[in-house]
Amino acid sequence: MKKVIALLLAVLMLMGLMACASKTAETPKEDTTAQTPAEPAEKTEEPAKADGDGFKVAISLAEYNEWNKLYEAVIAQKCEEWGWTYEIFDSKQDASTQIDQVNSIIAQGFDAMTIQAVDNAALAPVVGQAADNGVIVVDHYGFADELGISDKIYKVLFGQKESGIMEAEEYIKVAGESGKVAIIAGLTGADNAQQRTAGFEEVLSQYPDIEIVATQYCDWDTQKAQAAAEDIITANPDLVGFLVQDDGMSKGVWNAVEAAGKQDQITIASQGFYEWSIPYIKEGKFAFTITYPAGFFSRDAMDLIKAVSEGQEVDRVQYLGMELVTKDNVDTAAHD
Repeated sequence: MKKVIALLLAVLMLMGLMACASKTAETPKEDTTAQTPAEPAEKTEEPAKADGDGFKVAISLAEYNEWNKLYEAVIAQKCEEWGWTYEIFDSKQDASTQIDQVNSIIAQGFDAMTIQAVDNAALAPVVGQAADNGVIVVDHYGFADELGISDKIYKVLFGQKESGIMEAEEYIKVAGESGKVAIIAGLTGADNAQQRTAGFEEVLSQYPDIEIVATQYCDWDTQKAQAAAEDIITANPDLVGFLVQDDGMSKGVWNAVEAAGKQDQITIASQGFYEWSIPYIKEGKFAFTITYPAGFFSRDAMDLIKAVSEGQEVDRVQYLGMELVTKDNVDTAAHD
């Protein structure tokens, strides 16, 4: 009997030892489980490698025209490089439409916006709201300080009035200090068109023998400019010059001048400068133009937005340079 009890005790002790060994073998499983969170931690870091993940830029345009196609091209390059996205909002030169679009930009949570305002005074309140809602706003048409949003937004500009002054001064050098001239301007009521016209008038008013016989706003449209030029030439057969605010409209003006057979009588002064403008300059259809490439605007605007988004301090107003383009430098001047 004692032997049987001893045998039972031995079996029980052996079973206890086996159970302890089993628990010890399971311990590494607990350690392994404790280490598993390390893998997800590495995975969550991966999206941070895309610097611009989710960053959205709205492009609010007065009109999607040839100039703005060049403007968009650089924005597309920058967004691809940085991993950003962008969307074009074409107001088709309607201030009410543009106001609605800016409200939509705010509602959709865009991070930044560039704007070419159809009407600065009309757009100022909603643009200020966009800035108040955290949108980085870059203005290209020069909201005046008295509109009350200059301390909220950024501006990448070129001197609109200064371009008009430069064009008129060069016209005087080329065509002389007398005769009847006409102005072909951009969008009625738009600040940039009005400022360029003011620049023309400031210079031409200094020459008593120059008469401005007409100022026609043609909405940056080639066909409208051609029709206006035809009417002006018919009413003023002794006209000697057109001062035009964009090469696109100058193309229409040239068509009117050529149709009237007055190529040797009428001088066309212009600004804007596109690739297709090069033969017009070389062939003397335009006496000259002024370049302020669209791509320079978008390049500087996007670089500014990136700097601000990264917390850098930048000047709220930045200016682009202008360059006179003639036959002498038409092959080397920047045009996009």
